[in-house]
Amino acid sequence: MLTKNLLISLIFLFVISLFVGCTGTTKTLPKDNKNLMDQKELALAAHKRRNYKQAVEEIAAAEKIDMTDPEVYLIRGIILFAIQDIEGAEKSYKTAIEYDENYSEAHFNICGLYLQQKKYDDAIAHCQKAAADRLYKAKDRALTNIGIIYFNKGDLGKAEEYFEESFKVNPALVYTHNELGKLYVAQGKLADAVEEFEIAVTGYPVYDEAHYNLGITYIKLKEIYKACNSFEKVLEISPLSNFGRKSKDYIKSVCNSVD
Repeated sequence: MLTKNLLISLIFLFVISLFVGCTGTTKTLPKDNKNLMDQKELALAAHKRRNYKQAVEEIAAAEKIDMTDPEVYLIRGIILFAIQDIEGAEKSYKTAIEYDENYSEAHFNICGLYLQQKKYDDAIAHCQKAAADRLYKAKDRALTNIGIIYFNKGDLGKAEEYFEESFKVNPALVYTHNELGKLYVAQGKLADAVEEFEIAVTGYPVYDEAHYNLGITYIKLKEIYKACNSFEKVLEISPLSNFGRKSKDYIKSVCNSVD
């Protein structure tokens, strides 16, 4: 099952860099459009610094310039999600979609929100909308999210099908390799799971959850030394995270008893 920490990390590590870029040639833009772009960029910069109060103020100023720009509501939704105003984030994403029903970025973000809330059918509908967009830059992640939903619903066959669809778009996506590894663990395919987790941590060495999952799998394989190395890696990466705390417990209970 996806933990809240994982969902938040997925939103912050994978989503924010994908969904909030503003592009355009400012030299030829009308003044109001230039001001709108500037305000959105200020909001994003404040969000990146985790100055959420300023981020809210900046995006509110952008909304005053153009109340019909769907990206304004997408950004506001991302900011509100970061401060755990889930109701406000949902409303903002829905508003973005009202102004542009084919806005894949908004569909993907609300899919993630519904996934956290375990509103699986709603989440699938929105991620499918995003994944149907041939040009959408996060199509691979949308497909992976659908796979995660089916995994959480207990349909492992359907989950694997969507992970494989994601690999067709981007075979190097570490997010998908980690999730497929979890599926293999559930199926008892531990050697295959190790291979997937290893791909994930090789592609993204600071992927704390993949290191943790690798450690758990090594314990199941009774390879305690390798498990302890994985848990130690988690502590190096994120000692205060949920995975860090659980890794510390395993080190105390399992690793310290090994000669």
